Amino acid sequence: TPIRTTMDVIAVALVRRAHGLDGELLVQLLTGDPETVFEEGRVFLVMGGAGGAPERLTLEASRRHRGGLLLAFREIADRAAAERLRGLDLAVPVDELRELAKDEFFLHDLVGYVVVRADGSAIGAVATVYETGGQMLLGVAEDGREVLVPFGRQVVMDVDRDARRIVIDPPPGLLEV
Repeated sequence: TPIRTTMDVIAVALVRRAHGLDGELLVQLLTGDPETVFEEGRVFLVMGGAGGAPERLTLEASRRHRGGLLLAFREIADRAAAERLRGLDLAVPVDELRELAKDEFFLHDLVGYVVVRADGSAIGAVATVYETGGQMLLGVAEDGREVLVPFGRQVVMDVDRDARRIVIDPPPGLLEV
C-alpha cells in the first residue's frame, strides 16, 4: 500500500471495513507509532471521500484486532455510517505527530530523496513508499521504470536528511529485476 500524504496531513490508517453493528471500523495501520497516534479524543480527518462521510472524526476507543485496529468514533453510530468510510484514509496534521529521533523518519518524507550506491553512483529518486506488511519498500524511479528497494538495515547504509540522499548496498541482482 503506498503511503499517502498531502502537504499538511499524513494518512495514518486505511479503513478496511465496518465491524459489528455499532459503527466500529477495522483499519489497516499506515503508521509505525499507533500507540501515540490513536489516542482517545484525537480528531482524524477523512481523506479520499466524495461526500457523505464526515470530514472529522473524534476517536472514542481503539483496540487491536487481526493485524489492524478496531476504532470507535463519536460521529459514527451504526454499521451503515461505518460502511460509507470503506477504502478512505484517516489522517492527522503532521504537526500533531511526535518529534522524531535522529534515526527515525516519516516515510512520506523520503519521497524525492536521491538513491545512490555505496560508490556514489546514482540509481534514481524515491517516487513512492510501499508498506507490504513485513517490510517497507522504496519505489525508486530509474530510467522510466520503478525498482523496489527494501527499506531496512540489510540494504540501506545511510539516510542523509540534509542532502536528501539514501545510500544503499544492494545485493546482486536486486536492481536488475
